[in-house]
Amino acid sequence: MKSLRRLALTACTLVVCSSLSTTVLAHHGRSGYGSDDSIVTIQGVVAEVMWRNPHVFVVYDVTGDSGDVVRWMGEFSSAQTMMSEGMSRSAFKPGDEVLVTTLPAASGTPHGLVIKIETVDGSVSVDLSARRGGVRAP
Repeated sequence: MKSLRRLALTACTLVVCSSLSTTVLAHHGRSGYGSDDSIVTIQGVVAEVMWRNPHVFVVYDVTGDSGDVVRWMGEFSSAQTMMSEGMSRSAFKPGDEVLVTTLPAASGTPHGLVIKIETVDGSVSVDLSARRGGVRAP
């Protein structure tokens, strides 16, 4: 009877630990992004907005000087945090022209932490510079 109880306790412990490990691995710091002096503001066109856990993402297309289009991915905080900052699921829609102030990935890939995003006409703006721990939008 003791060995059956011990086996059940071990199984329960493994299940709990394995389910918590994915949550722990999901959190990350800003080490994959450039320094505060690498902040850029980019104009683009929204292709997609993804409301997912653990982060909200906006995918936008940026046309370079040579006419080539580069697809950027902007990372926000969690959906709950973004809603508390006043952003809704419908704030930005595919086709919206936006100005994105971002802290780009250190690797040079077209990915960055969004500090501020606004529509070109100024009708929608989300400014997270105070929340980013010292990172300020230019």
